[in-house]
Amino acid sequence: MFYKKSNTMRYKILIQAFVFGLTAIMLSGCFPDNDMTYDGPLQVEFKPTSDTQSMSDGVSYSAHIQLIGPHQNEAITVYYEVDTENSTAVEGEHFELGDLTSVIPANSSFGSIEINAIKENIDDSQPVLYLRLIDSDQLRAARNYDTLELTLRP
Repeated sequence: MFYKKSNTMRYKILIQAFVFGLTAIMLSGCFPDNDMTYDGPLQVEFKPTSDTQSMSDGVSYSAHIQLIGPHQNEAITVYYEVDTENSTAVEGEHFELGDLTSVIPANSSFGSIEINAIKENIDDSQPVLYLRLIDSDQLRAARNYDTLELTLRP
């Protein structure tokens, strides 16, 4: 009698394993093929789009630019400008920039913009700098991510 229960138990376990395996195989065919490869135009964005940085000790801030799209075999030049209408920080008074271009190296996704503080002029007024990425022939500035708001605090 004990022997028969044991065979019945084995049979039930075998049937359950077979049904489970068959169900897993059948359900795997129901999942869509989600290809997550971006195939739109090349774009760039600030990452993050807003930050507050202590600049009174004269440090520089590195604003990160990210490529949206596949890596390129050649370096990409990214153009940007200071949004003087919205910025309360003034170039030459609160900060210094280079030539308003940045480079994303070949086979990379990231570039940066160095913002150097003029520490004597960073005070409790906490001036705000707005930088905006500019479209070019090579790429577009990603809408909603094309502006950096940087608060310079002491």
